[in-house]
Amino acid sequence: MFRITTIFLCVLFLAAVAGRYSAEESVRAAQQELERLEAERLEEARQVQMLRAEVAYLESPDRLAKVARATTDLRPPQTTEILNAHQFKSAMTGRGDGEDLQTPPPLNNEIIANAIAMAQLAEGE
Repeated sequence: MFRITTIFLCVLFLAAVAGRYSAEESVRAAQQELERLEAERLEEARQVQMLRAEVAYLESPDRLAKVARATTDLRPPQTTEILNAHQFKSAMTGRGDGEDLQTPPPLNNEIIANAIAMAQLAEGE
């Protein structure tokens, strides 16, 4: 009887040892996975920081102005090149209505009311 109890306790002890070893291995594997994920997260954060710096450089107004000067012949419009709405409409429809495109139409109450309404809308935004 004493031997059966001793054998049973030894088997129980070995099972406990195996369980503990398995748990420790599981914890070690989880810690390694956590360390790997943390290193990966730090690398991704570094990549994001580099990409943000690159975007900031690419969007910098000085660089864009330099590229625009080098690749296009754009320049600010002259005052003689700017049309008001009536002149634009006449130019687009092809109907000059006998009026010179350089002279603006006379202001009326409807035009003034529209300008005030547009200004109020702009202030509300």
